[in-house]
Amino acid sequence: MTDVLETHTETRRRRKAERPHEILEAAFLEFSRNGYAMTTLDAIAERAGVTKGTIYVYFENKEHLFISMVRELMKVTLDTVHDMFERHEGSTADLLKAQFSFIYENIVEDRRRREVVRMLIAEAPRFPALADRYHDEIHQPCMEMLQHAIQRGMDRGEIKRSAITECALVIVAPMALIDVWMMMFEDRQPIDLKAYFNAHLDLVLKGLLTKS
Repeated sequence: MTDVLETHTETRRRRKAERPHEILEAAFLEFSRNGYAMTTLDAIAERAGVTKGTIYVYFENKEHLFISMVRELMKVTLDTVHDMFERHEGSTADLLKAQFSFIYENIVEDRRRREVVRMLIAEAPRFPALADRYHDEIHQPCMEMLQHAIQRGMDRGEIKRSAITECALVIVAPMALIDVWMMMFEDRQPIDLKAYFNAHLDLVLKGLLTKS
């Protein structure tokens, strides 16, 4: 009898630990299907098989749930990119190559993340606070990681100070372009992503490095 109770307790504990992930997955499906404005916490709760009150145990409101969903989609990739910076001992050029390659494979080519971008573009005019929170919690940390890599190169004399280092946003602009292109033309005007990546990386390195 004791073993049965322990097994039951362990099962309940495991289900509770899995619940936030299940809610986030349900949120992605509902947001993708209906958009931010039309998605309700009731619908998310129903899809996740929980009560609406359970959602509030883990998330403050719909905005917090949406941002948490985006953060969950990108967490592993961003943690890996950060870890690359912390562990890299070679040139900054090799660091940027490794980081950009990983980002293209795990972010640029990720259809789920691109669906989130589509939602944000569509909803930002009506929900500026949502866009601002995305900027502060997702976009800005990404840019800070890029700035750290650039500063590393400058400290080592590998990267020259220029208009590019003062406005690093232009470095990632091609990623925004490929998002828009693939959302609009992917089936009709496909792009060779490998060639696009090579051109993007070449543009970045030649623009940044003292020797390229």
